Amino acid sequence: MKIRILSRSDIERAVDAAAAVDAMRVAFGEVSGGQAVVPVRGHVESRRGITLLMPAFLGGSGGLGAKIVSVFPGNLSIGHPMIQGAVIVMDVETGRVRALLDGASLTEIRTAAGSGLATELLADPAADVLAAFGAGAQGRAHIELLAACRPLREIRIVSVPPEGAEELAAALTERAASLVPPEGGAPPRIRAAATPAEALDGAGLVVTATTSETPVFSREHLESGAHINAIGAFQPHTREIPEEIVARSRVIVDQREAIWEEAGDLIIPVEKGVVGRDVIDAELGEIVNGQAPGGRGDHDFTLFKSVGNAAQDVAIAEAALSRAEDLGLGSVVPL
Repeated sequence: MKIRILSRSDIERAVDAAAAVDAMRVAFGEVSGGQAVVPVRGHVESRRGITLLMPAFLGGSGGLGAKIVSVFPGNLSIGHPMIQGAVIVMDVETGRVRALLDGASLTEIRTAAGSGLATELLADPAADVLAAFGAGAQGRAHIELLAACRPLREIRIVSVPPEGAEELAAALTERAASLVPPEGGAPPRIRAAATPAEALDGAGLVVTATTSETPVFSREHLESGAHINAIGAFQPHTREIPEEIVARSRVIVDQREAIWEEAGDLIIPVEKGVVGRDVIDAELGEIVNGQAPGGRGDHDFTLFKSVGNAAQDVAIAEAALSRAEDLGLGSVVPL
């Protein structure tokens, strides 16, 4: 038997933004439609970080696989990526291992693509100013994917320490001409913002992709009608979004079961009595499947809260593998 091994560069060549968002449409649709088998992910905490085991079976599209991923925040101080891992794709009929894919790049792409899908379904189509909290791999991935999905006039980046935002803004400015949708358009202005208030002034799109354990901005700074993609906090005691914003938002999630296990952004407001568990209006896949409407409704904001789902990993891995096989990408080795 042989398997195909795909590196970060192979994956980036194989999956563009549109294909990634389409893969998320499949993943979330199957999760909410009851076709996907996605156990709540396993956690192993070690001295310096947390390791997650995430298997999934997509019954509709036939994807089968698992991701093992580590989140070690201290890696950043020693020049290593915070998120590392691998995704295994298996044959749905025999269980044979078909491929091994770089887990860090897949995680970046699929998480950003999930937010891209949520933005498509929930945000004001005219929103063209993005405030990105976090200058790490996910912050960069979200900026790149959202810029490929809709014209952005301005991108503002906030980070702690601020040097991270300045460095990312400078790096992206050098290639701003590439941060436009396939149909073209003017490159966005990209800059670091000194404060959350400065970043949020007039921003209709917000991404929070930080390691903060407490809210990263205040209610009074958020533009009316803004859409938030909150993806940084994935443990019950951590959050990025103030409860006042949760209470005034149409809240859409990736998967209810996982949210109530892991998402401090919603768990903490419920425990404090600010909102009830009915604060969740729908899963993203319910909108994909036509079981719930898109848009903001009569709420002040929209909030997509995601903790990550193995169905996303399997769907994006299957998309990358299929295209890589067509293009002859990667290394094929004996198992």
